[in-house]
Amino acid sequence: MQQLKIKRLTEWANRRFSYKIVIDGQEQFEIANGEEKIISTEQARTIQAKLMWCGSKEVNLSSATQKIKEIRVKANNGPNVRFPLVAFSLLMIISIINLAFPENGAKELMTSLLVGVILYAIALLTVWRNRFLDIEVVTE
Repeated sequence: MQQLKIKRLTEWANRRFSYKIVIDGQEQFEIANGEEKIISTEQARTIQAKLMWCGSKEVNLSSATQKIKEIRVKANNGPNVRFPLVAFSLLMIISIINLAFPENGAKELMTSLLVGVILYAIALLTVWRNRFLDIEVVTE
């Protein structure tokens, strides 16, 4: 039997949602914001965290040469914190420029920026959906 200590860091992003912990392809339990759980498993090989349709990369536990002290799960700051701030800022800039210069040729530039933000959001939720959360294995 192997004991795993799984800790979800306290964070602002995704604070209302519980993460599902998947060990060897099977959902084991949910972990809330700031919560810590210790579980006993038969030689776990892989672990992954899930949040709705998004998640973390699958981490291989059998390749760890040292004893695993704990596993930390947290939100990835790129898509969870920075992207909404950048997208909102760009939308505000687009709105201000279009209001200030309605006859100027800035609409094409602003439209292309808006399309870029939308394409990035779609890629984040589909192609890069397993980069939404971070999972870190801490060894002794």
